[in-house]
Amino acid sequence: MDATIDGITPAIRADDVRGRIQHVTTASMPALTDRPADFAYGYRMRCECGGASDLSADDYAAEVDEAHMPCSPCGNRIHFGRAVIALRDPADPALDNGQLNRFAWYHTSTSPDWPSPTYAQQQRQALTRGIPSMREEGVARLSNLALHVGTYEAAIENMLRRMRNQSDADSKFFLYRVALDLDPQRVEAGYRDENLQPAAQLSSAELREQGFQAVRYLNVYESPGSLSLAVIPDAITAVQVVDLDAHGLVPDHDAHMSRQLSAFQSDLDELRSRPPTPTDRHMSVLEQLQARVEARRGKTVGVNRSGAEFGELWKAVESALAERYLLGVNAIVARGFSSAVRARRRHDDGDVWSFADFYATRAFVLTHPSQVVAWLSTQPAAVPSASRTEDPMGRSQEIPIPPTAI
Repeated sequence: MDATIDGITPAIRADDVRGRIQHVTTASMPALTDRPADFAYGYRMRCECGGASDLSADDYAAEVDEAHMPCSPCGNRIHFGRAVIALRDPADPALDNGQLNRFAWYHTSTSPDWPSPTYAQQQRQALTRGIPSMREEGVARLSNLALHVGTYEAAIENMLRRMRNQSDADSKFFLYRVALDLDPQRVEAGYRDENLQPAAQLSSAELREQGFQAVRYLNVYESPGSLSLAVIPDAITAVQVVDLDAHGLVPDHDAHMSRQLSAFQSDLDELRSRPPTPTDRHMSVLEQLQARVEARRGKTVGVNRSGAEFGELWKAVESALAERYLLGVNAIVARGFSSAVRARRRHDDGDVWSFADFYATRAFVLTHPSQVVAWLSTQPAAVPSASRTEDPMGRSQEIPIPPTAI
C-alpha cells in the first residue's frame, strides 16, 4: 500500500522510485533521530570581539539600519550579512562526534541514484571536453569531491539555490535521507567556517590524506548558521529517497484561492489577446526587432505596452500564493523561494494554474517538513554502490558552483 500523509496519497510508489535506481542493493535503515525542522528560524551574527548576537529574519531581509546591528556582548556595531554568519545553536548536538551517526542527514540532488558510481567518470569527461587546458590534478580533484549532507532545511535550501543560480529551475529533484557510519576519532574536531576555510570544495582524497572520514562545517549558504558535513562516500551506509516532483502531494487550492487563480488566469488571457499598440515614438533596437518578428507573423507592428501589466499581474499571483502557501517561512527563505520558483516561469509564458500547482507543491516541503520526513522514512533503504566500492572514480557528487547571495 502507498504511504499516505494526512489523507493525501503520493502518486508515486516506492517501487517506482526503486525501479529508477539501478545501482543499489536493499538494506536495513538504522533507527535514526530526525531533528525538528522548520523554516521560521532566525540568525546569529559574529562580531570582531568573538561574540555573536541574534538577528531576526525580518530585520535581516529589511537590512535595518543599513545592515547594521549592535553586538550584545560588546556594544559595537556589526555589519551583518553572509560574511559574518555565526552558528545558530552553540549547543548543537552535531558538535559531538559520538552523536553524528544517530542523526538522519539530508541531501537533495537532480540524480535519482545519488551518489552515482558513474558521476565521477562523466564529470571527468565533461571537464576534459569543456576545459582542455585543465591540468590532470585539477580534473582528478574536481571529479572526486567529497559528498555533502546537512540538515533537512539545508538540503531543501540547496535545491532552491540550484533552481535560482544553476539553471535547475526545470530540473527534477530527489530528497535523500542518509545514514552514516563514522568513526568519532576520524571526524575533524570542531567545525570549519565556510567563509574562512575550505569546505565545499574538499575532495575525498584530501579528507583521506588528513585521516578524516568527515569534516564538519558552518553552512553559510543553505540554512545559514547550521552545521553540514563533507564526508567520504564509504561513510554512507544507507539512503532513502523520494521524488519531490512526483510525490503527488496535491496542492490544496481552497475555494478562495481557486477564485483568485481563475481571476488571474482571465486577466492573463485578456492581456495576451491584446494586439500591440501602434506608436509613432522612436523605438529602441529591441522594440524594432520585436516589431519585425510580429510583422512577419502578420500582426500589427507596434509596441506592446502591456509589459508592465504582465509584471504587475504575476506579482499579484505570487503575492497571493505566498500568503496562502508560505505561512511560517522566514522572510529570507521566502524571498529565496520566490526567486527560485519564478525562474521556473519564463517571462510572460506559462499558465497561472500550472504555476500555482508547482508553487504549492514546492512550498509543501517548507511548511510541512515533519510530514515529508515521515513519508520519506517509510521508503525502502538502499546501499549506493558508490558507497560500497573502493573504486575512487565512484566517489563523487555534483560539483558545487559557488553560490551567490540570496
